[in-house]
Amino acid sequence: MADTPIGPKAAKVTRNAVFTGVDIDVTGLSQRLLAEAMRLLSDLSQQGYDGDDLADRVSSGLMNLSDRPIQDAARGASAESFNLGRNLGAQKDAAAITSVIRTEFLDANTCPPCREFDGVIVDMNSDEYFRIMPPNGCDGRDLCRGFYMFLTGDEANA
Repeated sequence: MADTPIGPKAAKVTRNAVFTGVDIDVTGLSQRLLAEAMRLLSDLSQQGYDGDDLADRVSSGLMNLSDRPIQDAARGASAESFNLGRNLGAQKDAAAITSVIRTEFLDANTCPPCREFDGVIVDMNSDEYFRIMPPNGCDGRDLCRGFYMFLTGDEANA
């Protein structure tokens, strides 16, 4: 893939992708908080609460929200960052890496697309390499634990 950035350019692209993902997650979480605050205000106002009592109940309702979306966002950002970082590291040794294996051995709950990718060997930096790079194709996207194992010529021939 001739247009695929490597080296310093890849680091910038990767950094921008991670920041964009985090920005999307933060935006989604802030929208969730705003929507929940508006819902609480409406519901509690209709129930007759106002003033400090209304503010206290809205605050309490927001404090009792699950932090699961934050955990999921962090898990997704970590998994994607891990794989993008591994790719950047591999680009430094791309001349020595002949092929890569997509593996799913970290996860017993592998989705059907990832199960199909498990064990697939592709050439380093080929179109197929970027097409199936984890978490691409994963039904669980943010929950994907698939990754690439990079093989040098000696390892690929073993």
